Order: sequence, then C-alpha cells, then structure tokens
Amino acid sequence: MLGRRSVRSPGTLAAPVPFAAAATALLVLTGCAGEPVDAATPAPAGSATFGRERAALVLTAFDQADSAASVAGDVEALRTQEVPPSLDLSIAAVRRASYNQRPQPSFQHINPAFAVPTGNPACFLATATLRLTGSELAPTDVSQFVLGDDGQWKLSHNVQVTQPALVVARSIDGRPATAGGTAVDETTRRALAAEVFSRSIGSTTSNRSLVASSPLLDGQFAGGWEVYGQQLAGAGATVKRTMDRAEWSDCAVAVPAGTLTFLTIHATDTLRPAPGGPATVQMVPQSPDLIATGHRATISGKTVRVTRVETFLLLVPAQSTGTSVLGLNDTALTVTAD
Repeated sequence: MLGRRSVRSPGTLAAPVPFAAAATALLVLTGCAGEPVDAATPAPAGSATFGRERAALVLTAFDQADSAASVAGDVEALRTQEVPPSLDLSIAAVRRASYNQRPQPSFQHINPAFAVPTGNPACFLATATLRLTGSELAPTDVSQFVLGDDGQWKLSHNVQVTQPALVVARSIDGRPATAGGTAVDETTRRALAAEVFSRSIGSTTSNRSLVASSPLLDGQFAGGWEVYGQQLAGAGATVKRTMDRAEWSDCAVAVPAGTLTFLTIHATDTLRPAPGGPATVQMVPQSPDLIATGHRATISGKTVRVTRVETFLLLVPAQSTGTSVLGLNDTALTVTAD
C-alpha cells in the first residue's frame, strides 16, 4: 500500500501507486484495562464480541507495521499484513518505488470509522483520512480487513475515494456490516461486473443505466485505455482486454444511499502485431506494467499477455440501477510472451 495508494489511469499506461507495505512483527497494544491486547487476534469464544474498539486496535497495529514496511520496501513483511488483491497492489508499489529510487512515504489513519458484523466476524470495513509524511494531501480511503486461517487480521481491499464520496464513506460509521458476500444478489452482481468492466474499456453491455456516469470510470480509466490503444496502434500493434473473473468482498454495509461493497475484476490484456505491422510486439522496460511486475528487460513476442487486477468500491442503490464507482485501483500482475 504505499503511504496509501493513489488512483491512477488504467491499462498499461497506468502508473498505480498502491498503498504498498507490510509489517514485520505483530504489535501488542495495551487495552483499556491495562492488559496487553493482540490486535490481530479475534476475541476468544465466550468473550466480548469483536467490535469497533478491537477493529481500531487492528487498524493501529496495521498502520505502524505496514507503514514501516512500506518505507523499507519489505515485500516479505508486506505478506504478513495483506492478502490479494491489496497484496498485489502493494507489491507493485514497492517495485515502482525501487525503480524510481524513491521510498514511499509513511502513513497513518486519522479519525477512522468502522462497520463491523455482529458477533466474532471474519471481516470488517474501515474508512479514515490518511496522513502521509511529506504531503499536504489528506485523502480518504476505504478498506476491508479479513481474518486469515492463521488467526491474523490482514488488509484485503483498499481504495481512495473521490471527494464527492466522502460523505457516503463516513456514513458507514457504527453500522453493522453484512458478512458472507451476500449483500448484493447474484443476478445483480453478474450484471454489475459485466457493465463495470465494459465501461472501463469505453464500452457498455447496453445497460448503461446500471452504472452511473463517472469521471473516474468513464473519464480517467476508460480514457487511459483509449489512449493506450492509440499509442499501440501508432507502434503497429493492437490490444484487447478480456475479463477472466469477478469477485466480491466478504463484507458489505448498508448505508442510507445503498450498499457499499468492493468488486474485484481479474482481466487479461492481449497485445499482438497489427495487420501489416511488425512481426512481433514488444514492451520496453519503462512500461508501467513491466515495472509493476518486476521486469527490467524488454519483452517481445508474437503475442504478449498481461494479467491484471482491478478493484472498485461500489455504492449499489436499492433499485440496483445508477450504481456509483467511488474509487478504484488497477495494476498488472504478470507479463508473458509467446
């Protein structure tokens, strides 16, 4: 996660700056009764349920550990604090920082708000203002933390939200989250995933009213994809992006304006020579996608494939039309050539 990741343009032109990071050691904090509290461990059976107080401890421990690892560019420490898709974005951010020879800033969440399922949940949502060292900017982000099989809380999703979405993000405070990924019905999920993906490449499923027009999605993201295609055409190449699968976050929360939830799309970009163009297509080391995937040499072939992950924070109204994209992230995962 960087000193939190910032939103960027999509496609191979994208230069995401994810939240980058991770932590080396589990921090032990002091609880209100003066006893040590392991912030990453859920309350034992029969004890008080996991609520916003313990969620705040998890977030504090995460900030200290993940921020230190982010600055250090410690990928192994990162793995102790995050899982995909957040982990994928954070590793890419570490690689970008290394390539640019510029460490990521430290960060801290300020004035957090939480949405926690009842009982002893396996996920919860958080939103907060980010304090970034050396920056006058104070973006707001929304995150999901999940409880792993090892009993540790880890970040799974994170996006910064746009200015108009701040009120919606803060409205999660104190509301019970819905666990199990069932807040949005399956039919709506499939339709939304298809339309969000189509819009991200400047197209539509013909049900454009399903997702509200957005400068972030239809302008920055789809616009970046269009420019990328134009640049490749100028170099005698073509690119096609296909959706491989869609996943929905474990936790969601009902707010007055609808349901807040994360959508993750896995996609593949296929680059080929254009008819009448060169025999091969190539990506140079300066390509954001090669930097994000750790390649330092040119990759060329008759076909070059880039797998990527895209994370969207959605606000889904009760009527399921006019869904808003409040924030997004995108990064390449792998680059291979045939």
